[in-house]
Amino acid sequence: MIVYQLACERGHYFEGWFASAEACEKQAVDGRLQCPSCASANVRKLPAAPHVRTSASDAPQLPVRREEARREALVALRTLILASTQDVGRQFAEVARRIHYKEEEARNIRGRVTQDEAEELREEGIQALVVSPEVLPSEEIH
Repeated sequence: MIVYQLACERGHYFEGWFASAEACEKQAVDGRLQCPSCASANVRKLPAAPHVRTSASDAPQLPVRREEARREALVALRTLILASTQDVGRQFAEVARRIHYKEEEARNIRGRVTQDEAEELREEGIQALVVSPEVLPSEEIH
């Protein structure tokens, strides 16, 4: 797993996790690498400082701490999403449109859409955040 610090053209900064450098490049070329804040596909990798091993004792500790912090962050994010959103399942696109066009009360929702539905929502200016199955497994969305 490789982690890159990324930024979009609008100045939003975020982190991307990839299986390899090639996977990152492929997602960028395919247009799948997008800013989670504004959905811009104009994303660039930021310079990163490598970890320099200064002693034998610090090498094993850094990855363990990072992995533990990552797991804790995933649990916290999952908990926040589940607690602060209403599950609308496969009706996500329909409900998101009704909320966007003020036909229904505004609220935070979660659910599932196809790739085509996600693109249609984006074209209509309806903001939605794609959440990795690692954060919110599909069995937690009906």
